[in-house]
Amino acid sequence: MKLQVINPDYRRKIMWDSFILLITIAITIIVPLITVYRIPMTGWLFLFDFFITMVFILDIYLESHTGIYEQREYRDNLETIRNEYKRTAMPIDILAALPLYMILTLFNSPLILEIAIYANLFRLVKLFRVRRTISRIRNSKKMNPSFIRMALLIFWILIAAHLISCGWIYITGGLGDAARLNRYIVAFYWTVTTLTTIGYGDITPDQTNNAQIMFIVVIELIGAGMYGFIIGNISNIIANIDIAKSQYQEKMEKVSTFMKYKHIPVDLKDKINDYYDYLWKSRRGYDESSILMDLPKPLQTSVSLFLNREIIQKVPLFEGTSEEFIKDIILNLKPIVFTPDDYVFIKGEIGYEMYFISRGSIDVVSEDEQIVYATLGAGSFFGEIALLFSAPRNATIKAREYCDCYSLKKDTFDEILGRFPEFAKRISKEAGIRRAETEKKQQDN
Repeated sequence: MKLQVINPDYRRKIMWDSFILLITIAITIIVPLITVYRIPMTGWLFLFDFFITMVFILDIYLESHTGIYEQREYRDNLETIRNEYKRTAMPIDILAALPLYMILTLFNSPLILEIAIYANLFRLVKLFRVRRTISRIRNSKKMNPSFIRMALLIFWILIAAHLISCGWIYITGGLGDAARLNRYIVAFYWTVTTLTTIGYGDITPDQTNNAQIMFIVVIELIGAGMYGFIIGNISNIIANIDIAKSQYQEKMEKVSTFMKYKHIPVDLKDKINDYYDYLWKSRRGYDESSILMDLPKPLQTSVSLFLNREIIQKVPLFEGTSEEFIKDIILNLKPIVFTPDDYVFIKGEIGYEMYFISRGSIDVVSEDEQIVYATLGAGSFFGEIALLFSAPRNATIKAREYCDCYSLKKDTFDEILGRFPEFAKRISKEAGIRRAETEKKQQDN
């Protein structure tokens, strides 16, 4: 049966990539230890080597049938896929899959058998595929990029430390007669202290062995560079794990300095601090308008529709209007926040906006605030009379708590109605009915 092109984001393909990643880590740990300790590849080790060969051959076949992305565009043409694979990763995958040890042990020459011991180290070239594999897994799972960067950094540090430890064991001839595990622990200890530039000096090279001395010099030079690289990367990753919080804290420092410089009263300071604290808790410090502004128009429309369609569809004023009309309304909504006890507007003011409540609640109150006519919560709207009638506000609106709203200006709404005259008459009629109902409720109270 002919294998179809595999989508790299397909769940089973991601599971296979994860399996290959685990196999790569396993051989990176095991193969160098087998080499430096000169462990015979017999029994389960021979079976393990054969298993790795079969898995890597299967991986080559699957990769040659896996779709690719070129400039974020998915390609599923088999010829294009194979040409790209041959040009990039196939040589590495073939080298990693070759059963060099099994092939070389077919010869009885002592020299070739000696070479065979080191042949499996070529399997480590599979490490060059780790970054690509993790990128696929990250894209499918939508993982935090900072988390992935930190995980990759730790991974490469541990791999480097392991390989250097194996190199130290090899070049020192096993550090005496100690057991294999103890040799490795001592070598790993030496590697970590050297790479971190601590270097206690309790493990030193044989002064008559130039190879050991040169090895240490090289590792110390690598360690000096690696130490700075690691510290710099970790600092950068930590700073970017929650970049929004860092920006919020920077903003609060500026606000605090400004209030201190301008001698803002304590009660007003508290209100300002509470406002920014609410913005952080409710929006994580993000400004919706500025984020949407950076997006192309089609994406702006899609995101705005997702965020606000439900609110707009609840407004009786807009029932029966077209999808394009609704889109125009949504794209012209402006987010605004009212703090507790803020007056949204006062009865008698000329209105130029209507509001849609996204979160929180407001009270419709009498002029003396003794009577609460109604309390409106998330999903409600108010001030719609101002969109069609240049008349004074017929009620006082006061925020009961922190209230996230969207506003729609009258001049903007008039422009939209100008583009959709077929809805103007019906909307005007509906607004007149709601105005009469509101006035009747107030008279009854």
